[in-house]
Amino acid sequence: MIKGTAQKLVFTAALALTLVACESNPGQTQSAAPPKAEIAFVDLQAFDRDLSGSLGAPLPKVDVAFYDRIVPSALPERLQHWMASVEAGGGTVKVVPPKSSVTAKSPLLLLSAISSLWSASKMAKEVSANAQFKAAQAYDAEIILKQDGKGESVVDKVVFTQRKK
Repeated sequence: MIKGTAQKLVFTAALALTLVACESNPGQTQSAAPPKAEIAFVDLQAFDRDLSGSLGAPLPKVDVAFYDRIVPSALPERLQHWMASVEAGGGTVKVVPPKSSVTAKSPLLLLSAISSLWSASKMAKEVSANAQFKAAQAYDAEIILKQDGKGESVVDKVVFTQRKK
């Protein structure tokens, strides 16, 4: 609990510093951050810029970590766009169930619900038209699940792995 609280405090402080920096230079655009092998998911455009930069670098592997508890059936729309781009480029998106001796309730239902989130054709068309998501088309993605303290499956991280050419 303390670790999670400390992470949220660090995140909040970093977000506040970013907002202050943006407000102090309203007429200037922020320069692109250097590519990172690990990015924390925040439902903001800055996340899209960071992930696009890292995938476009191109790094062989990029991990997306989460501050909040994300259930697989409620994957944020911002992340769904990235998954759709992976598939639009011929890549695969896999869901890796939690390592556990207990079988999850209806694992096939869970997997089909997640895959249907981003395979809608409307989203695929939007993603293919947006250059920002093009970098993901050279990658495969794995949505790694874990069990939380209540024994429920939650998203641990998303791993983008560059495909062999």
